[in-house]
Amino acid sequence: MLDVLLQEKQVDLAPHFKPGFLPRDHTVFQFHFDQGDSFFLEVLMDEFIFKSGITPTATITLNVKNHETCWGLLDGRIDGMKAFMEESYRADGNIVLSQLLLYLFKSNDPTIVYEVQY
Repeated sequence: MLDVLLQEKQVDLAPHFKPGFLPRDHTVFQFHFDQGDSFFLEVLMDEFIFKSGITPTATITLNVKNHETCWGLLDGRIDGMKAFMEESYRADGNIVLSQLLLYLFKSNDPTIVYEVQY
């Protein structure tokens, strides 16, 4: 079931992928979750792939509350700083890469969203 979800997300995020965005030729993001199975994202200069499981070659490990939070961070629906401050995710390893990951698939849609609080 996770493999099907990862394939769907790969298709959904592909149009927003920014080739050459990361400062490395090969980066592996390992995702562990409080709720849900682990998977990893392997990024080469001009392509990416999601794979289920745990890899021994992770460049950086991200611990995320759940899969929905992860997808929201990747597609830009969830603000990374807010999620970090709420302890919905944390990164172990190259912190710069964890920040760049938040923009790797972020839509180029110039829509501005305001949150009104009373």
